[in-house]
Amino acid sequence: VHGMETELPAKITLYQGLPKGDKMEMIIQKAIELGVTEIVPTAMKRCVVKLDAKKAAKKVSRWNTIALSAAKQAKRGIIPEVREVRSFKEILEEVKDIELMLVPYEEAKGMQESKELINKAKGKKSIGIIIGPEGGFEKEEIEQLKGGKTMSLGKRILRTETAGMTVLSILMFTIEE
Repeated sequence: VHGMETELPAKITLYQGLPKGDKMEMIIQKAIELGVTEIVPTAMKRCVVKLDAKKAAKKVSRWNTIALSAAKQAKRGIIPEVREVRSFKEILEEVKDIELMLVPYEEAKGMQESKELINKAKGKKSIGIIIGPEGGFEKEEIEQLKGGKTMSLGKRILRTETAGMTVLSILMFTIEE
């Protein structure tokens, strides 16, 4: 299996709340193995890391190097892009066009609803996943995500670097043909 045969039927964008340290590198690597199309590092209220423009540009370039080698290793048909760092406010505009927005949130209720939500991913052309940073989302951020559907990932609290991988794994299993 190689080339486009390895791609998932939907374009999946991961909006990852900026994590501490070099966790982003592992997130990028694993997300690409699991079939993500693009990754958008997102500055949110509770992000500990504050990147100035120069630092951010340097990081993004490093992250894309990691993306390239992960894509090769996973025999991907495309090389997923790590886009420039955006603010939460900036992504609110862009996510309006995505067919299904998944938002893992510790206060979301019930696995049944989450399972139904994931099943809605079948046949969608574009899926977005928004992952909060270490401290989670602020309530107002969740409220601003008009089209986003909050979902539970189970009774345990998952770290920011585990949450995206979990959603991607479940999605892959659900939509892979």
